[in-house]
Amino acid sequence: MGITNKSLTLETRALIDANLVEAYREFGRWQRSSQLVEKDGILLVAGTTSFPLLVNYVVRFDSQISASTVIDEAKRFFNELGRGFSIVSRGQADRDLEAAAADAGMEPVVAAPWMVLDHQVAEPQLPPNVEIKRVTDEQGILDARQINADAFESLDFPRTETEAIFGVPARLLTPNLRVYVAYLDGEPVSTAMLLLTPQIAGVYWVGTKPSARGHGLAAACCRLASNAGFSAGAKWAVLQASPMGEPVYQQIGYRTMDDQFKCYLAAA
Repeated sequence: MGITNKSLTLETRALIDANLVEAYREFGRWQRSSQLVEKDGILLVAGTTSFPLLVNYVVRFDSQISASTVIDEAKRFFNELGRGFSIVSRGQADRDLEAAAADAGMEPVVAAPWMVLDHQVAEPQLPPNVEIKRVTDEQGILDARQINADAFESLDFPRTETEAIFGVPARLLTPNLRVYVAYLDGEPVSTAMLLLTPQIAGVYWVGTKPSARGHGLAAACCRLASNAGFSAGAKWAVLQASPMGEPVYQQIGYRTMDDQFKCYLAAA
């Protein structure tokens, strides 16, 4: 069952957008060498490598800032570095930014539906050879990094870039982040991450190694992460779904919104 933007209050949608912006701050913080600049309602991140998606990007977090200003600031910042970059659109709040990016000749390279959940779900029933742990040390983060590198490489996202994003494992061991890893016969095979911001539980980096798909382990990790968010006081759990993931999340109880998260690519 779908859900429209009008079904959410403006305050709730603003809180959801803020969770996404905080996620992109985190992606920059985790990297071994990166620049994070916040200027007049704009977040600019230049990461460890020159790869544009999830490593070098601009996010507007104040919708009062004009789309042309966002694009001009991003071009100035990344041109000085000789890099391409991506423009992140939160969806409804960034319609003007999407139009400006398209007018500038930038192509959307990511388009993923927003999905939301407003209640706890059934805990996963695990077979004896599966254990899901909440990560408490750097080795657990390294396990999650390995899983996501394998999972997203199968979706044409270079594993070296995933490894760069998860550059300093200790930086992911913070109270606002919770990472879950599923072990199948002792091997790390699936993972999901929870990012807590006021009233919102954002679920990110859900992945399973290709060799372990079909066992429902990503869904199990997602269930645990979502419920942990509600237990911590969140009113909504939110995520952006891949085509592979959307039906899985719907089975959990997430509803697809009539809105999309997008990234537009700007060449160097």
